[in-house]
Amino acid sequence: MTLAGRTVAVVFGSRSVEHEISILTACQLMPVLAERGAHVVPVYITKAGAWLSRPEWCQVAPFRGELPADGDPVSLDLERGQLVVGGGSWRARPRRLAAPVVFPCTHGPLGEDGTLAGLCRLARIPCVGCGPAAAALVMRKTWCKRVLEAAGLPVVPGEAVAGGEGAAPTLAAAGRAAERLGFPVVVKPDSLGSSIGVTLVEDPTGLADAVELARAYDTTILVERAVPGARDLNCAVKRRAPRASAVERPLGRGGILSYADKYAPHGKLGGGAIGPGAPAAAKPNGPLGTGELRELPAQLPPGLGDRVQQLAVAAYDACDCAGTVRVDFLQSADRPEAVVVNELNPIPGSLAFYLWDATGVDFGTLAEELVREAIDDSPGPQLTLAGNLLRTGLGAGSGAGG
Repeated sequence: MTLAGRTVAVVFGSRSVEHEISILTACQLMPVLAERGAHVVPVYITKAGAWLSRPEWCQVAPFRGELPADGDPVSLDLERGQLVVGGGSWRARPRRLAAPVVFPCTHGPLGEDGTLAGLCRLARIPCVGCGPAAAALVMRKTWCKRVLEAAGLPVVPGEAVAGGEGAAPTLAAAGRAAERLGFPVVVKPDSLGSSIGVTLVEDPTGLADAVELARAYDTTILVERAVPGARDLNCAVKRRAPRASAVERPLGRGGILSYADKYAPHGKLGGGAIGPGAPAAAKPNGPLGTGELRELPAQLPPGLGDRVQQLAVAAYDACDCAGTVRVDFLQSADRPEAVVVNELNPIPGSLAFYLWDATGVDFGTLAEELVREAIDDSPGPQLTLAGNLLRTGLGAGSGAGG
């Protein structure tokens, strides 16, 4: 199988605190799609919200200095279901991308949260990954937790604290939630990833700073009971067999796995070196070397790996996911055999390709499978009725129904 003759628009960046991580994911994916024969069109959404494209943005090098601010403008033709590149000046004639597939590599709000998938649905353009409803559900941790609980899956006990009413009431509500759950607790934004804005709070004295940090990123925060000596376990899931990937254990510096542990463990983004004393199984996060260390496959008690994979598939199906989704678990140090679902990532960093590669599914095979899945699931015929019912007198003399 190849993607010859297929145009794939890889969308990345966006107005998100995970902007730079999105660039890394996209620049890992685009050469792989090109190797499979696809015509790859990079669509970079700047931090200001401009949609731009340049052929050289398929590689990470142009992003290593100042982030680009100039390029061919990209627009969406909603009527024809096409992306249009160029046309920003008399010299740049617009180029319509016929029958494109959008491959989102955005992370965080305004992209991963179903907004981009919804835009593609509106334009009837196939879009890789979760649909609008599933992506929105999964990105809201409190909503997702309720669905998983209803499906009988083990989750971390927690309570949502809605923001918007001011710092003092929010802190008071978070304090009441923490008292009910019992310290230590974890405070985090409700709709964000990459461990941004997450704080482990040991006692009430640390709660104010944690709430302030989380509120800087989201209007709703989540207060969760801390899992004793929590260890992270991750497993990716997709629709076609093999459904579940190998299980990994990300390795941090202790405590909760932080943004620095994931992306800058050696002082800067993109370090990639493995420090002295790292386990032999520890590996950097793929070819761009974002630096995260991991134990892959994770060394687990007998049968626990299978259970994690089963729970991951169950969580994926309960939320009606599509594409490749990473399901994150927490393992208690007191009871290593006990794991709980922490969260789902609808567009995981690096698309979790390294987990699939360890399972025997190489990145090219994964990318092609996801593109073909999006095409197969693309919206069907237009759901409108022929003619104009208003010409028959519909609604005359009475209120319109719904």
